[in-house]
Amino acid sequence: MHEEHLRFEKTGKVALLTLNRPQVINVLTTAMLRALDRALDDIAADETIQSVVLRGAGARGFCAGADVKWLRQCVLDGQPELGDEFFAVEYALDLRLHTFPKPIVALMEGVTMGGGLGLAIGARHRVATPTTRLAMPEVHIGFFPDVGASWFLRQLPGAWGRYLALTGASIDGATARALGLATHYLDAPPVADLVDRLQAAPAAVALDALAQVPPPSIARDEWIETHFAHGSPAEILSSLETATDERSTQAAQSLRAASPFSVALTWELLCSSPPASLEAAFAREGELARQAIRHPDYAEGVRARLVDKDFNPRWAPPS
Repeated sequence: MHEEHLRFEKTGKVALLTLNRPQVINVLTTAMLRALDRALDDIAADETIQSVVLRGAGARGFCAGADVKWLRQCVLDGQPELGDEFFAVEYALDLRLHTFPKPIVALMEGVTMGGGLGLAIGARHRVATPTTRLAMPEVHIGFFPDVGASWFLRQLPGAWGRYLALTGASIDGATARALGLATHYLDAPPVADLVDRLQAAPAAVALDALAQVPPPSIARDEWIETHFAHGSPAEILSSLETATDERSTQAAQSLRAASPFSVALTWELLCSSPPASLEAAFAREGELARQAIRHPDYAEGVRARLVDKDFNPRWAPPS
């Protein structure tokens, strides 16, 4: 089976799924998501397949998330319902990955952000490497951390979820492993070697045999708690601005640069009553995604960051 932007290869007991838009770091389209869902149908039905490897084509990364420039254009063209369809398909697929009966190994090499992290986080086994860069940068394009982030960011220790969501900061593979976003840390093993090992052993056994101790990370970080455990975004910003270290200055700049609409929405998602289940988290995020792409900050944020690249968004006044 071969589809333009998704490669599906079967080698013995292993299915290899490759997101295949390397020129744009494998950003996701509705067609890609549907193709991935069809591939999972075939894998589920094939009793000879014991495990799945999910990866991205090219050297730059696993997946940079949704094709947000296309989503913006849908809104500008008066067709936001195409965006609604994308999110419905994406969230249904992400939820399916969380509950898929066969073990999925997600190789989070390079850029793994937004919707890319949404795909990877649903895998039973999530492999970080020295090149891994994880982030949820949506507040800087007038959106919010979605793809189940209102569920999985709450699971992180301390105030890490708030920090990642409100600043859009990225973390490396060692930190991802320490926080539990990754289950294993490997020094970028050849995929062929990993597939060979998966032929001979269950995924957990094969990965445990390959896994390495990651470099020291900053997962247990008092700085996070000092500044991001406060009771509102305004208090967090004030705390950061009071500090004089470079890290606080950079975090304050990131928070100030975010859409006020996005910050308020993100805070509500992460700091209100937690969702009753992962399904409830996706349902709520689906409703908010439909609202968010229709808010003027979305088109403006994508314009400023990814279209004109002037990095000077004119955010709508907070209500």
